Amino acid sequence: MHTFEIKTQPKLCPMPCGDCTAIIEMPSTGSIADLAEMILKAMDFDDDHAYGFFDNLKNIYRSKEKYTLFAAHGHAEDKSEKGVFEASVASAFPKAGKQLMFLFDYGDEWHFLVTCIGIAGERKSGKPYRVVSVTGERPEQYPDCDEE
Repeated sequence: MHTFEIKTQPKLCPMPCGDCTAIIEMPSTGSIADLAEMILKAMDFDDDHAYGFFDNLKNIYRSKEKYTLFAAHGHAEDKSEKGVFEASVASAFPKAGKQLMFLFDYGDEWHFLVTCIGIAGERKSGKPYRVVSVTGERPEQYPDCDEE
């Protein structure tokens, strides 16, 4: 069982975004795509755009470790890019403290810092995938940005 802290990155998001933190738990055998789905669920976002996870937290385009939806569909930018369906959270987050930047929607550029905060044995009962908590105000995926 992996436990993650998900934090919005207001300074990196061009869209209006405040501070919001979510804690999620999921099986270590789950895929990176499952992790993306849990992040979107925690933030109350629709899963309607491409996304990726990147190890360069300041400039994702300089990342050496990448997991993307593009690679999963055969459209990787380079050979180091891995698909989100094939990679497990255990392989991407082998130890607590590991961080990756989650970029959702390459147009609006929603950035979320994903930190593995714990690894434990698999839970024998209860929901294997769950949003434990959300603090702060969730960002609005499609804010009304009409000018008056």
